[in-house]
Amino acid sequence: MFEIEKVDMEHIDRIRPLWEKLIQANAANSPYFADYYGTFEFEIRKGFLQEKLDNGAAMYTAVLVDREKKQDAGFVTVTYNRDTSFGEIEMLYLLEEYRGQGMGKKLFKMALSCLDINCIRDRKLCVTYGNEAALRLYESFGFYPFTIDCLQKRS
Repeated sequence: MFEIEKVDMEHIDRIRPLWEKLIQANAANSPYFADYYGTFEFEIRKGFLQEKLDNGAAMYTAVLVDREKKQDAGFVTVTYNRDTSFGEIEMLYLLEEYRGQGMGKKLFKMALSCLDINCIRDRKLCVTYGNEAALRLYESFGFYPFTIDCLQKRS
């Protein structure tokens, strides 16, 4: 049995283990910057989220909980600003053992519902170059590549 639990900024550390797996997965998918992902730190990511909140954004984080296994199976985090009608799906991750069962779609739909309820018109997400499975999921909901950011790889 699965349940969804909402997590606020005060309790955001709960997603840290899943976030770390997300970063590992991004590194595995990235053909050019696997080593760069190794420099990412949760505290810095948390600071970016707090900065958005301090600048007027709101945040929604939902954790998918597997009650039978007594573990968090995945999460999604969305930030949005009603004044600008802009929202961003910041992070979405699902443990590998739960993929292919519609759980990723469920989390994604929750993110979109949050944006719908708050009348957010402009929506964005970022996906690691090389993560084709995620890109297919996002395209099934009408999200398509708009620009590609390139970083210079330096030794």
